[in-house]
Amino acid sequence: MGLLSGSDDTDRAEELCELAREDPAGAVAHAAELCDLLGAGDATTRTSAADALYHIAGAEPTALADCLDALITQLDDDDASARRRAADALAATADGAPRTFGAWVESLAPFLSATDPYVRAAVASVFARLAGSGPSTVLDAIEDLRDATTDEEEWDVRTFATGALADVATRYPEEVLPVVDDAVANAREPVPALQTAAIDFLAAVAVNDPATVPEVDDLFAELVLDAPASQRLAAAYAIGRVGVDHPDRVPEALTALTTAIGDDDERVSRAAATAFVTVAAEYPGSVTMSDDLRQRLWWLADDVDAPVEQLLEGEE
Repeated sequence: MGLLSGSDDTDRAEELCELAREDPAGAVAHAAELCDLLGAGDATTRTSAADALYHIAGAEPTALADCLDALITQLDDDDASARRRAADALAATADGAPRTFGAWVESLAPFLSATDPYVRAAVASVFARLAGSGPSTVLDAIEDLRDATTDEEEWDVRTFATGALADVATRYPEEVLPVVDDAVANAREPVPALQTAAIDFLAAVAVNDPATVPEVDDLFAELVLDAPASQRLAAAYAIGRVGVDHPDRVPEALTALTTAIGDDDERVSRAAATAFVTVAAEYPGSVTMSDDLRQRLWWLADDVDAPVEQLLEGEE
């Protein structure tokens, strides 16, 4: 009968799972059968089916479009392995084909508060991908995403939810205002990815209306100088992003950039110089330059994507 002739559901699911691991594209033809096996009475069968779908999603994510309902249902599975592998399959599908989730946002949103933190994190990652591909797609889950930014157990949930809302803020800033204070708190948590997501979120909100984030100047000035490198880098970009539209709202942060230009990390140094020069070129009166700062900028001129020479020659 061949490789795919298992005698019962468990054998069948395991055989299909083996096929999906070795040849995910070849297993696409069995996606519908695997969706049916997600409803089997045996947890091992359900886990193997979900695992197979996870591997298929990595190669052909659109092939799971008709399986999303069954996978979302599986997130309630009593068996941890089955529900977690279903969560992985959903996350893999979102990575490759986020638009396939359009009709399932409301069904998926409640799982942002699921009991299992692994499921919550995977679902939050799905929403981060969806928001990145189109902020409007997650508006039906906005309240659940707001709540997820203060998840008490899992940092990844906070990080993905905050990242999703950062994308929402670029188009619908009014929808994220209720969690500005939470984002400020998250920006000070000792978790690199969460800090970076919170910085991006606050920059997106402040660009639209800096008055809604009164802490942004002091916060960004602090983080660009006193945080791990990845967060300093994010803060430098954020200062430039806000400063180019509202230099008067980030005076301390712009001053902090002049110190950050001398950062030992070359990425931070270049980002700080780029942000500073971009703002200074647009609003010459918004910054003050010492001789030492001018010299540093000359040294960085070839490495900075900003009009350094134009700015400095104009100062002379």
